[in-house]
Amino acid sequence: MTVDARDEVERFILGDRFACLAGRSAWRKGGITHRHYDLMGSDDSARLMALDLADFVDSADWSHRSFTSFIATFERPRGVDELRFEELLWEQLQLLHEQDSRSYRWAEGRSSDPQAREFAYSVAGHPFFVIGLHETHRRWGRRPPFPMLAFNSHEQFDRIKAAEMWDRLAEKIRKQDIQLQGDINPNLLEYEELSEARRYSGRPKPADWQCPFTAREGEREPALTGPPPA
Repeated sequence: MTVDARDEVERFILGDRFACLAGRSAWRKGGITHRHYDLMGSDDSARLMALDLADFVDSADWSHRSFTSFIATFERPRGVDELRFEELLWEQLQLLHEQDSRSYRWAEGRSSDPQAREFAYSVAGHPFFVIGLHETHRRWGRRPPFPMLAFNSHEQFDRIKAAEMWDRLAEKIRKQDIQLQGDINPNLLEYEELSEARRYSGRPKPADWQCPFTAREGEREPALTGPPPA
Protein backbone atom coordinates (compact mmCIF):
# COMPACT_ATOMS: atom_id res chain seq x y z
CA MET A 1 0.00 0.00 0.00
CA THR A 2 0.97 3.64 -0.34
CA VAL A 3 3.56 4.30 2.36
CA ASP A 4 2.98 8.06 2.54
CA ALA A 5 -0.83 7.99 2.72
CA ARG A 6 -0.83 10.27 5.76
CA ASP A 7 1.33 12.85 3.97
CA GLU A 8 -1.05 12.86 1.01
CA VAL A 9 -4.07 13.25 3.29
CA GLU A 10 -2.33 16.11 5.10
CA ARG A 11 -1.68 17.94 1.84
CA PHE A 12 -5.35 17.59 0.95
CA ILE A 13 -6.72 18.79 4.31
CA LEU A 14 -4.33 21.72 4.57
CA GLY A 15 -4.73 22.65 0.90
CA ASP A 16 -6.65 25.65 -0.38
CA ARG A 17 -9.53 23.58 -1.74
CA PHE A 18 -10.54 21.89 1.53
CA ALA A 19 -13.53 23.85 2.84
CA CYS A 20 -13.91 22.40 6.35
CA LEU A 21 -12.07 24.88 8.53
CA ALA A 22 -12.72 22.85 11.69
CA GLY A 23 -11.12 19.81 10.11
CA ARG A 24 -8.11 21.79 8.98
CA SER A 25 -7.61 23.24 12.46
CA ALA A 26 -8.07 19.81 14.06
CA TRP A 27 -5.42 18.27 11.82
CA ARG A 28 -2.90 20.96 12.75
CA LYS A 29 -3.62 20.39 16.45
CA GLY A 30 -3.36 16.61 16.23
CA GLY A 31 -7.08 16.11 16.77
CA ILE A 32 -7.70 13.83 13.78
CA THR A 33 -7.04 10.10 13.92
CA HIS A 34 -6.20 8.74 10.47
CA ARG A 35 -6.03 5.08 9.45
CA HIS A 36 -5.33 3.76 5.95
CA TYR A 37 -6.86 0.48 4.74
CA ASP A 38 -6.53 -1.60 1.61
CA LEU A 39 -9.86 -2.31 -0.10
CA MET A 40 -13.03 -0.29 0.45
CA GLY A 41 -16.06 -2.53 0.80
CA SER A 42 -14.18 -5.53 2.19
CA ASP A 43 -14.46 -7.70 5.30
CA ASP A 44 -10.81 -7.17 6.19
CA SER A 45 -11.14 -3.39 6.15
CA ALA A 46 -14.35 -3.59 8.18
CA ARG A 47 -12.74 -5.79 10.83
CA LEU A 48 -9.78 -3.43 11.24
CA MET A 49 -11.99 -0.33 11.19
CA ALA A 50 -14.23 -1.74 13.94
CA LEU A 51 -11.20 -2.17 16.20
CA ASP A 52 -9.72 1.22 15.33
CA LEU A 53 -12.98 3.11 15.80
CA ALA A 54 -13.65 1.39 19.12
CA ASP A 55 -10.22 2.56 20.30
CA PHE A 56 -10.97 6.05 18.98
CA VAL A 57 -14.30 6.26 20.83
CA ASP A 58 -12.73 4.90 24.01
CA SER A 59 -9.94 7.49 24.03
CA ALA A 60 -11.74 10.58 22.66
CA ASP A 61 -12.60 13.55 24.88
CA TRP A 62 -15.77 14.96 23.34
CA SER A 63 -15.90 17.77 25.91
CA HIS A 64 -12.60 19.22 24.69
CA ARG A 65 -12.94 22.51 22.81
CA SER A 66 -10.79 21.32 19.92
CA PHE A 67 -12.57 19.40 17.15
CA THR A 68 -11.71 15.72 16.72
CA SER A 69 -12.57 13.22 14.00
CA PHE A 70 -11.68 9.77 12.67
CA ILE A 71 -10.66 9.55 9.02
CA ALA A 72 -10.47 6.26 7.13
CA THR A 73 -8.80 6.21 3.72
CA PHE A 74 -8.56 3.30 1.31
CA GLU A 75 -5.86 2.30 -1.12
CA ARG A 76 -8.37 1.06 -3.66
CA PRO A 77 -10.39 1.32 -5.77
CA ARG A 78 -9.31 4.67 -7.16
CA GLY A 79 -11.12 6.96 -9.56
CA VAL A 80 -14.59 5.41 -9.35
CA ASP A 81 -17.61 7.53 -10.31
CA GLU A 82 -20.02 8.85 -7.69
CA LEU A 83 -22.56 6.05 -8.08
CA ARG A 84 -19.96 3.35 -7.54
CA PHE A 85 -18.45 5.25 -4.64
CA GLU A 86 -21.87 5.46 -2.99
CA GLU A 87 -22.30 1.69 -3.38
CA LEU A 88 -18.89 1.08 -1.83
CA LEU A 89 -19.59 3.51 1.02
CA TRP A 90 -22.71 1.62 2.08
CA GLU A 91 -21.08 -1.76 1.54
CA GLN A 92 -18.29 -0.66 3.90
CA LEU A 93 -20.70 0.76 6.49
CA GLN A 94 -22.82 -2.40 6.35
CA LEU A 95 -19.80 -4.67 6.86
CA LEU A 96 -18.48 -2.40 9.61
CA HIS A 97 -21.83 -2.55 11.38
CA GLU A 98 -21.91 -6.34 11.19
CA GLN A 99 -18.55 -6.42 12.95
CA ASP A 100 -19.55 -3.75 15.46
CA SER A 101 -22.96 -5.25 16.30
CA ARG A 102 -21.29 -8.35 17.76
CA SER A 103 -20.15 -6.26 20.71
CA TYR A 104 -22.11 -3.01 20.87
CA ARG A 105 -25.67 -1.76 20.96
CA TRP A 106 -26.80 1.02 18.65
CA ALA A 107 -26.06 4.51 19.95
CA GLU A 108 -28.57 5.45 22.63
CA GLY A 109 -31.22 7.93 21.57
CA ARG A 110 -30.54 7.48 17.84
CA SER A 111 -32.56 5.57 15.28
CA SER A 112 -30.99 2.66 13.41
CA ASP A 113 -33.45 3.19 10.53
CA PRO A 114 -31.51 5.03 7.77
CA GLN A 115 -34.75 6.50 6.43
CA ALA A 116 -35.60 8.14 9.77
CA ARG A 117 -34.85 11.78 10.56
CA GLU A 118 -33.33 10.64 13.89
CA PHE A 119 -30.86 8.28 12.22
CA ALA A 120 -27.15 8.47 13.04
CA TYR A 121 -24.56 5.87 12.16
CA SER A 122 -23.38 4.00 15.25
CA VAL A 123 -19.97 2.53 16.02
CA ALA A 124 -18.91 1.34 19.48
CA GLY A 125 -22.21 2.70 20.81
CA HIS A 126 -21.39 6.23 19.65
CA PRO A 127 -23.38 8.29 17.08
CA PHE A 128 -21.50 9.54 14.06
CA PHE A 129 -22.22 11.62 10.98
CA VAL A 130 -20.26 10.06 8.12
CA ILE A 131 -18.87 12.12 5.25
CA GLY A 132 -17.72 10.38 2.09
CA LEU A 133 -15.11 11.96 -0.16
CA HIS A 134 -13.48 10.67 -3.35
CA GLU A 135 -11.40 11.77 -6.32
CA THR A 136 -14.34 12.34 -8.69
CA HIS A 137 -16.66 14.08 -6.23
CA ARG A 138 -18.80 16.81 -7.83
CA ARG A 139 -17.63 19.28 -5.14
CA TRP A 140 -14.02 20.32 -5.72
CA GLY A 141 -13.34 20.65 -2.00
CA ARG A 142 -14.18 16.96 -1.48
CA ARG A 143 -11.62 15.37 -3.79
CA PRO A 144 -8.94 13.69 -1.65
CA PRO A 145 -6.18 11.49 -3.11
CA PHE A 146 -7.90 8.34 -1.80
CA PRO A 147 -11.47 7.22 -1.15
CA MET A 148 -12.18 8.63 2.30
CA LEU A 149 -14.76 8.30 5.09
CA ALA A 150 -14.77 10.86 7.90
CA PHE A 151 -16.55 9.93 11.14
CA ASN A 152 -17.69 13.04 13.02
CA SER A 153 -19.24 12.74 16.48
CA HIS A 154 -22.81 13.91 16.98
CA GLU A 155 -22.01 14.40 20.64
CA GLN A 156 -19.32 16.86 19.63
CA PHE A 157 -21.73 18.59 17.23
CA ASP A 158 -24.21 19.01 20.09
CA ARG A 159 -21.54 20.64 22.27
CA ILE A 160 -20.59 23.04 19.48
CA LYS A 161 -24.24 24.01 19.08
CA ALA A 162 -24.68 24.44 22.84
CA ALA A 163 -21.70 26.81 22.84
CA GLU A 164 -23.43 28.83 20.06
CA MET A 165 -20.49 28.21 17.72
CA TRP A 166 -22.32 26.13 15.10
CA ASP A 167 -23.87 28.86 12.94
CA ARG A 168 -20.66 30.87 12.84
CA LEU A 169 -18.62 27.83 11.82
CA ALA A 170 -21.16 26.79 9.18
CA GLU A 171 -21.19 30.31 7.71
CA LYS A 172 -17.39 30.32 7.32
CA ILE A 173 -17.47 26.93 5.60
CA ARG A 174 -20.21 28.04 3.23
CA LYS A 175 -18.35 31.22 2.31
CA GLN A 176 -15.25 29.21 1.48
CA ASP A 177 -17.34 26.76 -0.55
CA ILE A 178 -18.85 29.63 -2.54
CA GLN A 179 -15.42 31.10 -3.25
CA LEU A 180 -14.21 27.74 -4.53
CA GLN A 181 -17.27 26.33 -6.32
CA GLY A 182 -19.50 29.37 -6.86
CA ASP A 183 -22.40 28.05 -4.80
CA ILE A 184 -23.33 26.33 -1.55
CA ASN A 185 -23.25 22.55 -1.41
CA PRO A 186 -26.93 21.64 -2.09
CA ASN A 187 -26.70 18.77 0.39
CA LEU A 188 -26.53 21.36 3.18
CA LEU A 189 -30.05 22.50 2.36
CA GLU A 190 -31.43 19.15 3.59
CA TYR A 191 -29.81 19.49 7.00
CA GLU A 192 -32.07 18.27 9.84
CA GLU A 193 -35.04 17.99 7.47
CA LEU A 194 -34.48 14.45 6.15
CA SER A 195 -32.34 11.49 7.19
CA GLU A 196 -28.65 12.35 7.30
CA ALA A 197 -27.95 9.08 5.46
CA ARG A 198 -28.93 10.89 2.25
CA ARG A 199 -25.90 13.15 2.59
CA TYR A 200 -23.15 10.66 3.44
CA SER A 201 -21.92 10.08 -0.12
CA GLY A 202 -22.35 13.68 -1.29
CA ARG A 203 -24.53 12.67 -4.24
CA PRO A 204 -27.92 14.46 -4.45
CA LYS A 205 -30.81 12.02 -4.02
CA PRO A 206 -34.29 11.75 -5.53
CA ALA A 207 -37.15 12.01 -3.07
CA ASP A 208 -37.83 8.26 -3.19
CA TRP A 209 -34.21 7.19 -2.52
CA GLN A 210 -33.93 4.12 -0.31
CA CYS A 211 -30.79 3.62 1.75
CA PRO A 212 -29.23 0.16 1.19
CA PHE A 213 -28.19 -0.19 4.86
CA THR A 214 -29.92 -2.52 7.32
CA ALA A 215 -29.16 -2.56 11.04
CA ARG A 216 -28.76 -5.99 12.65
CA GLU A 217 -30.17 -5.16 16.07
CA GLY A 218 -32.67 -8.01 16.06
CA GLU A 219 -29.95 -10.57 15.40
CA ARG A 220 -27.67 -9.98 18.36
CA GLU A 221 -29.28 -11.11 21.59
CA PRO A 222 -28.05 -10.78 24.20
CA ALA A 223 -26.37 -7.56 23.16
CA LEU A 224 -23.44 -6.11 25.04
CA THR A 225 -22.87 -2.52 26.08
CA GLY A 226 -19.15 -2.75 25.44
CA PRO A 227 -16.45 -5.02 24.12
CA PRO A 228 -16.44 -8.63 25.29
CA PRO A 229 -14.17 -9.46 28.25
CA ALA A 230 -10.63 -10.46 27.43
